[in-house]
Amino acid sequence: MPHKRITLAVILLLLSVSTAFGAVEPSARQGKVKLIFSVDQGFGNGIVVNGDMVAIRRIIDAVQPLRKRYDVYFLLNPMVRDQTKLENILNAIAAKHMPFVLDVYSSDGETLGSSTPQNAPYDAAHGVTISLANLRKYKVKYGKLLAGLRIMEVFSEDFTVRAIKTTNPEWKQPGMKIPTDDFFQPKIAKEFITFAKDNRMFVQFSDWHWSAFAGWDKPQIENEAEFASILRQYPGVVTVTYANNEPNEDSVKRIGYWWRSVDKFVADGAAGYGLSDQSWMSKNEMDCPVSDIIDWADSALGRGCRMIEFEPVWYFFKLPVGSFGVRNYVDDPAWINRGRATSNMRALTKALMDYPGRG
Repeated sequence: MPHKRITLAVILLLLSVSTAFGAVEPSARQGKVKLIFSVDQGFGNGIVVNGDMVAIRRIIDAVQPLRKRYDVYFLLNPMVRDQTKLENILNAIAAKHMPFVLDVYSSDGETLGSSTPQNAPYDAAHGVTISLANLRKYKVKYGKLLAGLRIMEVFSEDFTVRAIKTTNPEWKQPGMKIPTDDFFQPKIAKEFITFAKDNRMFVQFSDWHWSAFAGWDKPQIENEAEFASILRQYPGVVTVTYANNEPNEDSVKRIGYWWRSVDKFVADGAAGYGLSDQSWMSKNEMDCPVSDIIDWADSALGRGCRMIEFEPVWYFFKLPVGSFGVRNYVDDPAWINRGRATSNMRALTKALMDYPGRG
């Protein structure tokens, strides 16, 4: 009948139009891919301690091209002793409407936190960088711009602490606070994930130590079971990322199968899985070819990952290599170009903007 043919034609036309505008594309439904750039981990010569407004504004300018295609975030560790220094940098970021992520539970909270004069984490022995009360204060002040939280290397640091207590006491750094119990505390992780859910934020849970590649570590298997239980309680909040900075360059060989360590958590309620793409995959992070960073990013995008995080900051932007001790570089003429994109960052930006058209 004629009216049925007309109806069918209209349906086909609507489908073609919606497809042309990406309405039925999975990526459109899920939103843009999140790109997270670490800008300060708590080092003594970092942007925060030095109050380097010039560098942070240049970094903001450098990532603008990526914001046309991706959701771009900055990542900072909030454990600095002088919180006004942190707020000054966060204010500069917020003034440019840049969303950011805070490292709240981290191996850096124990290592950089307990071994440095410029930092004062909330619970150094367990790597907790900030109290929930203080985090709530920042959420009220910055609103949606404080978009996410990171939980980083709590599994690998838990393994390190166990080794320090038993087989490898030499791994302990001077001044490092060692917990009397386990470093990984499910209760702590759950509190931050609950905060994120209640405030409509996302969580990046990142590590290089996973049972898929360390089946001999029985406590790690138990830790992952605890983690999976938390994910089931808070589905859709946490993206689990594999960090390609395993010691002894062990990550390098995993580029073809790294996702086996983290993709299983999607079934437990993770929002997805992704990658922490680090030049620390090489023994000397500054010697890492940017082509390796790009290849890893391609491997994540090719699998439909919605989150890729990049570090360290000095690999992508002109800044001094991080030091535990406090050092002022701002007044050093050698760093007049501080914060500008390095050739590595320019190459990565081009690759990400060309994807998937690059041959």
